[in-house]
Amino acid sequence: MAFAEQQDWPDRTLNILVPTTILCVLSTAVFIWRLVYGIKAKRKLVLCDYLLIIATMLNIVTTGLRYRTCYHGQGRHMADPSIKKPYDVLKYMYFLWIGQILNILAVGLLKYSICALLLSLKFSRIYLTVIWASILMVTAFNMILPLMGCFCTTPFEANWNKTLKGKCFMKFGTGLTYSQGVANCITDVIYVVAPIIYLSSIQLPKRTQWGLRIVFLLGLAATACSIAKTVELSALMKTRDPMWDGTYLSIWSATELSVGVLIASLPPLRKQFDAFFRHVLSSMVTRSKAQASGNDIPLYNASQQFTIGSGPKNGRSRFQRDDIDDGDSEKYILDDSVQPGKGEITKTIVNEVRSDDRNSVQVPDRAYNAYC
Repeated sequence: MAFAEQQDWPDRTLNILVPTTILCVLSTAVFIWRLVYGIKAKRKLVLCDYLLIIATMLNIVTTGLRYRTCYHGQGRHMADPSIKKPYDVLKYMYFLWIGQILNILAVGLLKYSICALLLSLKFSRIYLTVIWASILMVTAFNMILPLMGCFCTTPFEANWNKTLKGKCFMKFGTGLTYSQGVANCITDVIYVVAPIIYLSSIQLPKRTQWGLRIVFLLGLAATACSIAKTVELSALMKTRDPMWDGTYLSIWSATELSVGVLIASLPPLRKQFDAFFRHVLSSMVTRSKAQASGNDIPLYNASQQFTIGSGPKNGRSRFQRDDIDDGDSEKYILDDSVQPGKGEITKTIVNEVRSDDRNSVQVPDRAYNAYC
């Protein structure tokens, strides 16, 4: 016993709390940004917004519960003398069980939110059928079966207190674990591919299309988290030290939920990010030009080029004009071939005829010549 107290026991508490808390704060901040932006734009909240609100709130609650589980021993070995037995062990199992239930509900509601957004798009019947099939998969493998696994033991306390001898009316093996992981991966891929296919069928500026494609491709990060969580979950079923060996499972479960909330909040903010990056790029270009021409004699308006019939611009750079335009105006949607006057220079010739016998001047005849 004295040797155990003198031993320097490892502690992974910070490894669990630091990254998961940062991701939770970041995802919540982006979601609040999306919510405020929608309110300022006077956009009504729809079903996908309400589902995402609940998922974000559950993500915050599970983060708070993670502090309790770490306080009672998660991230440390069960043989660590700092863990009070059986008090800390029972509290750890109880708060872990509550957090597991809330995480299941949050991930399911998050996927429902994405499905509600996809159903509002004008997909063909085939893709709508695929989306409805994914909803059934989420309901079965991500909601019903995992929740039944959390409440399948009698007496009720035996669901989290593994020291009690309980009777389980449903025995779940590794098959359910792998089926849940496969369902997560399949639905995540559907939610990434379906919007990209939809974007290719509508007329949008290339910049807008690629921006949205990048946002939806970020959803593959949630798929990677699902795969890692499945691997850790299957390994945890064979351990005798769940407090220590369940560290990475807790990290990946929290990361999957936070990353999902973060990515689901990004599509409505595309224009905001686009304007931000254009502003940063414009500032960098202006600064580099100022440094390059710092020792030169300034030539005002030397770089401004005029053509026949052209007038001075409004003094704004291309990046500043893009900030005013919302990216959906006619000049971005129409092709060059359908924009009138594209590629033409118009020259106006004014002819005045004077007569020595008359004091007046005849009305000038104007001739318009267009050169392509």
